[in-house]
Amino acid sequence: IKIAGEYVEGVYAVVGLHPNHLIEQNVEYKDNGELIKYKSKPQEFNYDFYLNLAKNKKVVGIGECGLDFHMIENQTNENPASPTGRLKAESIKEKQKEVFIKHLELAKEVNKPIIIHCRDAHDDLLKILHLAVKPPSGAMHFFTGNLEQAKEYIELGFYISFSGVITFTNSYDEAIKNIPLEKILIETDCPYVAPIPHRGKRNEPAYVKYVAHKIAEVRCISFEEVAEQTTKNAWQLFKIQG
Repeated sequence: IKIAGEYVEGVYAVVGLHPNHLIEQNVEYKDNGELIKYKSKPQEFNYDFYLNLAKNKKVVGIGECGLDFHMIENQTNENPASPTGRLKAESIKEKQKEVFIKHLELAKEVNKPIIIHCRDAHDDLLKILHLAVKPPSGAMHFFTGNLEQAKEYIELGFYISFSGVITFTNSYDEAIKNIPLEKILIETDCPYVAPIPHRGKRNEPAYVKYVAHKIAEVRCISFEEVAEQTTKNAWQLFKIQG
């Protein structure tokens, strides 16, 4: 928020608590060739704290938040097939669901869109959204679902956001081809998941152009059309004047 406040336009913020930050995690990454290992501290979702942040005029959305069942095995530090492992995994899933519902409530209260992270949990997430009374608008960040799931999210009022992963797999081509361009957003998820031709390196916001090029290629339309429409989509979702 502080950085966004340094710019009159073009840079904005969203606020939320990522589902993987709810419990202690074993984290490993390389920094200049050196392997760094540590345990992260679990965080609690304080509704009033995030409400205060969300009221800032430079904050245009809530998130990223949602469900991530992919990392649960690493988070439990238990054999996932054991009774203890299964119990801990279910406890983590329920905690993620509770906190996600609070994010939905927050987005409604401040009337701002929600940015949803979902990994290996689309069925559970869709159930929550269907049970919500008129869920807020929003975007499915770094979409990893299939065409039918994409259509279901769109029916609920969400945009589908594609990242650099689409440049090195054709797994999402069907969704890219068959959902309305008016419901597509593009992103980088930097510093992670750099697109081809920079795969394996640090990602950058400027690399979003490669995502646009891939969508244009799959849909057999011009890069300019993709760039123009997805920019309009972002302006509309976040209520930003273009």
